[in-house]
Amino acid sequence: MTYTLSNMMTDMYMSLGQLNVSTVTGGSTTALADTKQATLHGDDSWKNGAVIVIRDGTTAGAAPEGEFSLCTAYTDSTGSFATVWTAAPAATDTYAFVNDFYPLYPMIEVCNMALQELGDIILVDTSLTTAANQTEYALPVTCKGSRPLSVAIQGVTTDANDNRYTTVFGWDYIPAAPGSTGNLVFDVQPITGKSIKIVYSGRHPKLSIYSSVVSETIHPSLAAAAATEMALRWQNSRLQGGDDFLLQRWNDAKQSLVTAKALFPVWKPKRQAKLLIINSSYWDADSIAAPAPGTRT
Repeated sequence: MTYTLSNMMTDMYMSLGQLNVSTVTGGSTTALADTKQATLHGDDSWKNGAVIVIRDGTTAGAAPEGEFSLCTAYTDSTGSFATVWTAAPAATDTYAFVNDFYPLYPMIEVCNMALQELGDIILVDTSLTTAANQTEYALPVTCKGSRPLSVAIQGVTTDANDNRYTTVFGWDYIPAAPGSTGNLVFDVQPITGKSIKIVYSGRHPKLSIYSSVVSETIHPSLAAAAATEMALRWQNSRLQGGDDFLLQRWNDAKQSLVTAKALFPVWKPKRQAKLLIINSSYWDADSIAAPAPGTRT
């Protein structure tokens, strides 16, 4: 199952003890109503908080399942949240609401910071294509964090499901100044018109909308633990450490994150060795002296 920003925020809010879960009784693209909440809270008690549609009550995956929205007003007499959706929430949809103690938009940034603090993940770039009379290729800036883990050249260009990439070893990585592109340099001219697949280690892509996907190399439990710890760190900094309960919760969250890292480490492949291949393309056979009699080779 795909783990999205919406899932990550729902798990984070639950861990923080902020998630109130109920079912929808009606709604539109600009409101979500739950008459069960009527007269319980007071007008605008959930204003500036977040509302998340967790599950569609009839068709799994149907909009607005997974969507979250800022609550811009709350009418207590009807239990109505002023929100924005791509489709109207329907009766029996499961939803959740939180107040503004952990505001929606700052928490989106908290989730991004949490993922980045887990370290680099494995990414793939196929934006480059080999060209005639060209052995040097400007790498996308996103690939500059470290030397690529591997480079492969496309073998078949006529079938999108059968590219037959072949890993190559005769290349070098030339870094560059900040903000400019580094170079991927091949030892020999590659066949032209082929896609270049670069596997590299880099920062997690930024999550911005509810359906943004968390990398599958990060276990959902680890992502949620990292977001919870970061949210409590943010809240304690915001309150300048003035709440003993939140300080203890933060300490607990830090320990939970350590445990999650041990149980669910971020997957990373081993770096491939760069092979030395001796043949006529790279070496002059006549320049290689034969070993002396009795010498081990």
